[in-house]
Amino acid sequence: MKDAAEALLALGAEGLQLTPGNAPTDGFVEDLRGRGVPVRTHHGFAPRALRRPVWTPDAECLVDSDSVHPPRDVDPASASWVRRAESGAFHALTLETMYPGYALGSGAALDRAMDLGLKLAVDVSHLHIQHASGLLPAPVWRRLQDYPSIHEVHVSANPGDRDAHHPLRADTFGLEWARARRANSS
Repeated sequence: MKDAAEALLALGAEGLQLTPGNAPTDGFVEDLRGRGVPVRTHHGFAPRALRRPVWTPDAECLVDSDSVHPPRDVDPASASWVRRAESGAFHALTLETMYPGYALGSGAALDRAMDLGLKLAVDVSHLHIQHASGLLPAPVWRRLQDYPSIHEVHVSANPGDRDAHHPLRADTFGLEWARARRANSS
């Protein structure tokens, strides 16, 4: 975990987002913060755990992370999550745009999330899967690009049929928008 962080920081990263799946390293987060590196946590990151449950069956968020994935459509929390989102229960959370099979995995769901004013972490790779599946209409993508409550932007490439986390290419879906958004927020 520490070696990966150092490699990213050496490339000029201004901060790091920590996600589950990394090999735990004692004192890792404290060391980064002590050095003044901005750190955000994602989807249940814990420096001593590779994976943690994020939602109870009643759609209570179990983790204290800066952003989280909404539940899969087949998760016990799914129906409760939709009801709670509609009631305004998630306004304190930043929820990641997902691919089909998850809440926020379609243009219709993203449109509703924007109507509700939810804070979003826009993952352009996930949106590419929605687009390739015919589930992200152009008007929703345009609306999302101008949505004021975007708190994170995640970028990686994929072939359009799975979340492959490939390296970026010049023609990566959403990359031009992500760069423009970053330039406008600086």
